Amino acid sequence: MAKKSNISLLPWITKEKALPEIRRIASQETESLIILNHARDRQQQRDVTDRQILNVLKNGQVTGQFEWDTQEERGWKCKLSRITAGDHVSVIAKLVERGGNKCLIITVWN
Repeated sequence: MAKKSNISLLPWITKEKALPEIRRIASQETESLIILNHARDRQQQRDVTDRQILNVLKNGQVTGQFEWDTQEERGWKCKLSRITAGDHVSVIAKLVERGGNKCLIITVWN
């Protein structure tokens, strides 16, 4: 069995550029924003709107660690939080490379 190269696990974008890229996607390229099924379920369960998610991605503060994550799909993962539409909303987002940069929404809560 061939040994898997660690090169594929290295970041394709720097940590310093990852958050601005998430904000750019939320502001200018929403077709590159992918809300995963788990996040959709939590969104409905917790009455969080798409507009609130976008607001958090564009303007939220990073709370917790901003880290390189290789679980399931490699990318920069962070928790962003903000008060939006009267609710304190938190979003776990992950910037991944899928034929271009995409922002995955892992989960949301308020």
